[in-house]
Amino acid sequence: MGEERRKSVRIKKALTVRYCYSVDKADKKWDITTIKDISEAGMYITTHQQFSLNDILTFLIKVPSRPLEWVEFTGRVVESKESKVGRHLTRIEFMNLKEEQKELIREYITWFLTKKWGGEK
Repeated sequence: MGEERRKSVRIKKALTVRYCYSVDKADKKWDITTIKDISEAGMYITTHQQFSLNDILTFLIKVPSRPLEWVEFTGRVVESKESKVGRHLTRIEFMNLKEEQKELIREYITWFLTKKWGGEK
């Protein structure tokens, strides 16, 4: 088996995420999907369209520790490819995270991994 190359822990847990891509800010259209996996560095999601390398997207994520609010993140597309079901698998690298955003992700990952039913890394 290959050696793990990731710098941060990644968990496979579905979270709701809204995403938006628009060159023209007046033409923002939001879509909703689920996160396939997430780490402090980025996430892997399904999207309805294929994105180009380095496209910048805005995300609103709901985490269980803050169920009444959407937490905003910005990310850069590092890969987007078509899946077998007509959707696209898109890898995102978070950009310019504030310390409180990093801490929120760390806390969520720690919470998830310490639950009785555990989590898949």
